[in-house]
Amino acid sequence: MTMPLTTPAILSALTGAWRLARFDRTGMEFFDRTPDGALNSFYAALVVLPAYALLLAIRLWDQLDGTPILQLVTVEGIAYVVSWTAFPLALFRIASLMGKEQLYPGALTAYNWSAVVQMMIYLPAIVLSATGLLPSGVSEALVFGVMMAMLTYQWFVLRTALSLPGLAAAALVMLDLFLSAAISDLADGML
Repeated sequence: MTMPLTTPAILSALTGAWRLARFDRTGMEFFDRTPDGALNSFYAALVVLPAYALLLAIRLWDQLDGTPILQLVTVEGIAYVVSWTAFPLALFRIASLMGKEQLYPGALTAYNWSAVVQMMIYLPAIVLSATGLLPSGVSEALVFGVMMAMLTYQWFVLRTALSLPGLAAAALVMLDLFLSAAISDLADGML
């Protein structure tokens, strides 16, 4: 059984995630790379949840009027949990097949905490885009640029944490992107 996460442990993990965002491999030293650390890293889902709810409201604003709130909360709540578990499950199997199972807890920990840094960058870009303050071309370019930066960040995290060649890490990022899109499309189709 894992212990509750302490504020110093959260700050250490966020420091590691921030260092990785700066392409500093020493960021991995700030994570608890044990199996308990990997389980505790799912607390990042709670940290990200308020920002995710805001992004969801922006994305589904037009559908909110015609969808019962219980249906929306249930469908999107389940999709959120599935999105936080689908890739880690796939990654576990892939890491095992590649003989990297000993690196998996650290990779999962870094991957999960990196979501907090990604949200800190992605949310302002989406909110700014949604305000209509920027011309549409600039807004689209901003969101696209931020998305490319986030995918590059994920690539670096997975490459570093699992000691992978660049192409293998890119394939994992594409798998994560595919799973996220599939889960989101499925959930949106249920609303």
